[in-house]
Formats: sequence, structure tokens, C-alpha cells
Amino acid sequence: QAGLIDPPPPPAERLRAVQPEDIALEAQSLLTRAREMEPKVTRMLRRVAESHAGQLAGMDHQLKSVGSLKEKLKQQMALKNKTLEDAVAGVNDALRYSVVLEPPDFTAGLRGVLASLDDQGHVRVKLNNLFAKHKPAFKAVNVTMRSPEGALWEIQFHTPDTFRLNDLYKHSSTLQLQGAPLTDQREVQAPAQDAFRLVPSPPECNEIDDWEEENVPALAITVPAFKSQPNNRKDAAKFRAGV
Repeated sequence: QAGLIDPPPPPAERLRAVQPEDIALEAQSLLTRAREMEPKVTRMLRRVAESHAGQLAGMDHQLKSVGSLKEKLKQQMALKNKTLEDAVAGVNDALRYSVVLEPPDFTAGLRGVLASLDDQGHVRVKLNNLFAKHKPAFKAVNVTMRSPEGALWEIQFHTPDTFRLNDLYKHSSTLQLQGAPLTDQREVQAPAQDAFRLVPSPPECNEIDDWEEENVPALAITVPAFKSQPNNRKDAAKFRAGV
């Protein structure tokens, strides 16, 4: 009928203006950067995690594949209406790790790991405590880090139970890119939600607050790391106390 507002195009249609080879090239560049970082970051994080009663897990998957990176870029453009450039700048998990901590050690261990990384120049950009969310399809504490060179990478902090259930969550976003109705998406998420609902949160985990660095343009990959300026030291100290 005349006068009605047309619905937005489905996600797949929003990708038609972007050349597939451009997406593939950007995905390969992200993977190349991640491969260059990986040996040094892995050694550092393993040492830090073990010093705080944690272990690295899922080490066969710390590098996101080119295929997965292409899909992530497509999702960012289709679902969040980003340009390819903005989608690339927002990718924080081309290099990603899972740190597993036993529930009694979880909160103190997470704080200790992040403080140790901060001392080595890997600063926190964003923290999302999914243990504190209502009916999450996934439970963990996700932290985006920025290296001294300005590249983003990710840590997921898990308990043994949440790490085992991790794969259930990965199936819940498949229909989003296809523009599936919300009812279908909820149906896909339901098994993960049911399983995670039975997993108790670690003690004092509710004291870990969500946090995001201010005045940073869209998690840009090439943003320089913090310099040793008074305001930055103050911000870092404030965040460390609040985690």
C-alpha cells in the first residue's frame, strides 16, 4: 500500500555492494597480523595464566580461519550496517584465547591475569561479563585487549563447565546472516541457554563490571597503545580497582 515504509533489506542483500574478493583480502590481512602476533602472545599469556592458577584451553583454535573471518566481516556489514573498513577495524578475535579457571579461583585469577597483562603493555579495551546477564546464550567473561603495537586480540575467561559448553553457543548465530526470523533464532539459542542456565556463576563474579575504554574510535586496529601520561595511568588504575 502507498505510504507504508518498506522493511529494511535482509542482511544478505546488504552485502551485494561489496566485492567478495575485497572481503577475502581483508580477512587474509587480519589473519596474517594474528599469525605474526601469536607466538609471543601465547608464551606471555600461558605464563601469566599459570601464575594465577589458570590454564590455556582450545589452543587448536586460537587463530580464526580466513573463512571465519570472512563470515564475521559479512555479519558486521549485514547485521550492523557497517562499511567493510569499519567491520575490519572492529574485529577483535582474529587472535583469541580461552583461559580456564576453577570457580574458587576465577575472580581473583581474572583480575590477576589482566593486571599482569597491563603491566606488559597489553591494555584492556572492553570487558563484557556474560555471567551477569539475564538468560545469556553463552557464559564467560570476554575481554578485548590491545597490544603495544595497536592490534586487537581477545581473551575469554571460562570455568571448566562453561568451556565445555562453548560449542553450543557457536551454533546460535548461524541463522542471523540469513535473515531468519527472531523466533527461529531463539529456537537455535534455546539449547545453549538451557545448558548454561544450569552452570553456577563463580563466587564474586558479579563484582566484575562491564567496562569499555572511552574515546577510542571503533576499536580501531591501528590505534596506538597507551602512552605513559598521567591521565592514562589514572584511568588504568581506576579500571584495575573496578574489575
